Amino acid sequence: MRLLAEQEAFAQIARVQTRILKYFEHTERLAVSPRILSRMHYVLGICLVYQDGKHEEAMDSFRESIQFAIECGDRSALAWPLYGAATVLYARKRYDDAKRELDKLKTLLSCKSIPELTTSALLLDSLILRNQKKLEEALATTWAAFDSLKQHPHLGLYMHTLATLGTIFREKGDATTARIYLDLAKRSLKRAEFPRIARIVDDALEMLGDDTAAFDLTLNLKTGALHESRKGEIRFDGQFLLRDLMTVFMRSALRYPGRVLKKEDLVREVWGEVYNPQTHDNKIYVNIKRLRRLIEAEDGSTEYLLRGKQGYYLNPKSRIFLVEANLAEPEQSSASNTRNENFRARDLENRIDL
Repeated sequence: MRLLAEQEAFAQIARVQTRILKYFEHTERLAVSPRILSRMHYVLGICLVYQDGKHEEAMDSFRESIQFAIECGDRSALAWPLYGAATVLYARKRYDDAKRELDKLKTLLSCKSIPELTTSALLLDSLILRNQKKLEEALATTWAAFDSLKQHPHLGLYMHTLATLGTIFREKGDATTARIYLDLAKRSLKRAEFPRIARIVDDALEMLGDDTAAFDLTLNLKTGALHESRKGEIRFDGQFLLRDLMTVFMRSALRYPGRVLKKEDLVREVWGEVYNPQTHDNKIYVNIKRLRRLIEAEDGSTEYLLRGKQGYYLNPKSRIFLVEANLAEPEQSSASNTRNENFRARDLENRIDL
């Protein structure tokens, strides 16, 4: 039922709920463990939280769950409905009350470790802090949630973490970094399994607006198109060498801003050959000139490709965005702090084994 709630399959949940309640009506009270009854009411409450207009019913279920948890004397059983109650209070925008429930929960979790609940509580806390405009605290709490996932991976919570990071950076006014995490979440999740998170991500991306507007150059290797902030869409129809050359420059700039690509590097990466001055110098010069003519303004107001002592490099002041053809994550670059978040995003995906 918890999975059905995440999928928003409310009609199916209602049918299951009816069967469960009917079963317990015909079962002797003493024959059922209070621990099981506590868990049952918690799950029923969570299913109600996700449905509009049923927050009071959800809170009633969590109260029942708490009573049965107290009866069985199991601290771990009590932890779940405390989290449930906090979610209802958060949904009602009673943030201080929600944090008080989370404080009780944290006390319990300090005695009894429940990894999934620890991460969930941290994410809920970060959402409260975000809505209270305590954005630095919210960001630190979200990264704490991510750290907890390293030891105990959980796909749904991983997606939720990405979405939360994106919305916090959006609130901070950092649209570039927000888009990294939101786009990564969008590309990673299966919409049929996580429609609620997918909707959160879609809404956040819509609020950010056109993703090409924040960058000077956006290269989409899936479509083969380049978007330049002034010229608009630039296509490499039949000009595969120029496309490959642009890709090499952008990948290098994303990883090592300002790094000069030597002629040997360009020949190896673009032509797949060993550099020979007599064979390749003119090829490099001609294609660099063609690429400049394609992407830079005729009046000289934009200058993307610069020449160094030993080769060429992409202007490190350029804001660039690269969408790989087969990777789950786009890459971007602008200011140094944004690049650090980009590396952190790659680290987030690489270090969690889902």
